[in-house]
Formats: sequence, C-alpha cells, structure tokens
Amino acid sequence: MTFEPEFGGGSRAPYLPEPGWRPDPADPAIDRWWDGAGWTARTRNAFTQVEHTAYAPAPAPAPPVRRGRGRLAGLLAVVVLLAGVLVAARASDAGLLPEWANVGRTAAQALTPTTEPVAPAVDYPVYGTTELVRYLESAMIAQEEAIDVTYWDTELGGPAIEDALREAVTQNPYAFVKGWVFWDTATGVELRPVYTYGRDEADRRRSLTATAVQLGLNASRATGASSDKEKVTRIHDYLVSLGEYDYEAYDAINRGEDTEVVDRSQEAYGLLVEGTAVCNGYAQAFLAMAEAAGLDAVQVTGSDLAGATGADHAWNKVLVDGEWLLVDVTWDDPSTNPRTSHDYLMLADGDPRLITRITDSDWVVDAHLGDYSS
Repeated sequence: MTFEPEFGGGSRAPYLPEPGWRPDPADPAIDRWWDGAGWTARTRNAFTQVEHTAYAPAPAPAPPVRRGRGRLAGLLAVVVLLAGVLVAARASDAGLLPEWANVGRTAAQALTPTTEPVAPAVDYPVYGTTELVRYLESAMIAQEEAIDVTYWDTELGGPAIEDALREAVTQNPYAFVKGWVFWDTATGVELRPVYTYGRDEADRRRSLTATAVQLGLNASRATGASSDKEKVTRIHDYLVSLGEYDYEAYDAINRGEDTEVVDRSQEAYGLLVEGTAVCNGYAQAFLAMAEAAGLDAVQVTGSDLAGATGADHAWNKVLVDGEWLLVDVTWDDPSTNPRTSHDYLMLADGDPRLITRITDSDWVVDAHLGDYSS
C-alpha cells in the first residue's frame, strides 16, 4: 500500500517551572534555587529558610545532546515535579526518545559502588544484546516502579544506560514504556519508567499478545516450515492478511495527540489482537512472531524519503541463511489490491528499493549497530 507516515513533524518546547526555591533533589534538608532553566549553587536551610554562605552563580549547563530518533511518537520532553522534588523527566518528542538526565547530584557527591543487580524473573522473552539491556527489559516487563541502575551508572555512565534503554523499549513487544525519569538518590541512581498502562492492563495485553503469537504461528503454518525463508514468508503473509493500517492513529499522531488509540497503534498487541496498527505495531508484531518461531530478528527504526514527508518509519531485519535481510510488512500490506505484495520481503541492504531509506542508531546499542548488515 502507499506509505502513510507514522509521525507528525515538529515538536513543542518543554515546560519548565518558574524560578524559585525548591527542595533539593539530593538532600531534603535544604532548598536549592531553581533559576528557570537549571539548578544553581545557591542553597538555604529548608526549615529556617536561612540562606547558606555567599554563593557564586554556577556556570550555565551545557545544552543536552540529542541522540537521534527512537520508536515512540506524540509525547514531549517534560519536566515533572514529583513529591516536591524537581527531576528531569524525559519522554519522546515526535519520535525522539528521551536524552539522559542526570540531575540533583553535586560534583562532591560520589556513587557508592554496588554489585551487579539480578534481573527479575519474567514469563515473557527478553532479546537484549547486552546484559544491561536484558536487565532493563526484565525489570520493565515486571513493571518495577524504581529500577536500580547505580551499578551500571558507576561502570558505564549515564549515556550508556540511555543507549541500552532505547534498545530495550524498541526490541521488546512486551514492555509498555513511553518515557522515563532518572532519579538521583543519596546513594545512587534509580530509573523510574513511565509505563503506558497500569500493571493489570499491561499484564492483560502481554498475555493476549503472547497467545496471539502462538495462534498466528499455527494459523500461518510457520512452525511447520521447512526453512527459515519459508518461516519468514509465512509470518509476513499472515500479518498482512491479519490487519489493516491504523489511519485513525496516523491522523491522531499528526495532530500531536497522546491517546489510547496512538498507544495501541505502536504495539504488537494492536495488530495481533485488535487488527490494526501503524508501522511500529507491524514491526513489533513481526518481531514477536519471528522470535517465537526460532528466528533471529530485530526491529529497525529510521525514515524513508519515499514516504509522503520523509517521515519516521519502522521495519525489521531477520537472519536468513547467514544474511540479515529487510522485511517491511507495512509497505507490503495492500490498501485496495487483495494481492499480498512481496516487494519488501527479504531485501539485502544494497537493493535499489532501499535507496531512500535511512536507518538511525537508536534501535540497538551503539556497540552492536554493525552486527546487522547484509
């Protein structure tokens, strides 16, 4: 079918609180002056409200560095005031997943080294390329409210944690996360995900998605396929026949809305259970079925200039006979022609049909970006 872009263009500026005294994120016994753009070195006793010794204005912080596009749409970078403590909350911005936020800790504060934490046991698969990614996937599937990342912050640093988070939310159809907050404590760093759903609704969607995956493998006869190529073709054709592109969500995304319809459109659940999704949901559904069928697959994000506005897009790569090949179920789903197209089924990187396609760097950790070239 003709490609309909998934993401609307442009973004809105984040809201920042007005200047004033606010509880210090690292020490509730003191207040710290917020100048409207960031924390300063100016402090006072929280109870007596007596300002501490003379202060010199802190140098302006360097602007954050954007790290490229991710898979979510329709949310904004925001600053959230939680329990009277200002923390940098990061959500996606017209397809951009959050940048690393490390607020509240002064230069004099050091993290206490910890042992590597143990990931919680979960009933759904994790696919991460690194131990950190798998740990984050498991913790987010378990819907942990506060995930201890002190060990990883000490060993790898904040940007590496964000890099792993981007892979975790892109590559796992069973983790429903639309943003996150990094919260500095007196002893370390916590990741507090912004979950799309409450625990009960998330568990319901996970269970239905996993069931739909197994039903789809049986209905498509992918489990009985004699080769990986046949498995990929049967899964591809099944997904094309199963659902339709979600134009309602597409319109809502272009209007900058953050709704249940938009959330559903991004998920494997949307296509597999409710029969409709945008490109991210198609790619998530293929990923879930391919992995369950014993294939090695990933979701890829980027853009394609052949779209109406060169908008953000999502597709898959799958390992077939030792070669990573592109599969784009969305672009092979016909809008009016009942014939299932195979135009974007198992294409090598150099195929002329992909000349307008640009892959970003946010769908897998940087160290493994080169692993998926054909």
